[in-house]
Amino acid sequence: MKKIVNTTLYIYLPSIIVTFILKFTEVIEQIIFTSVIAALLLNVFNLIAALFLYYISINRSNQLFMLLNFGGMGVRVFFLLLGFALALIFLEIDDYAFILVFLIFYIISIYTEIKYFYKADQ
Repeated sequence: MKKIVNTTLYIYLPSIIVTFILKFTEVIEQIIFTSVIAALLLNVFNLIAALFLYYISINRSNQLFMLLNFGGMGVRVFFLLLGFALALIFLEIDDYAFILVFLIFYIISIYTEIKYFYKADQ
């Protein structure tokens, strides 16, 4: 469990800190700040869910492992798209900044999942 938290903090904490520094030094506006934080939070929850599902399925049967990881992937993508749509509809954010930051960190998140699964397998 500690490894999940460390992995997530290692990736997202520097980005969150830089975003807060940029906001408090008034380099970015409030609407951009909200967009970046919303995109980061969606990706943080997605990565934590992925690593947690992998963690609880690691020593289970192959069938349960596949169900939790691939079935969990479908559920995670559904909730990610739901959160994405709700953020675009209801939050006062810059759509382009939100989408760009979301996609960048989603790609980083996918890479981290693959790397985490590969290292845990060895």
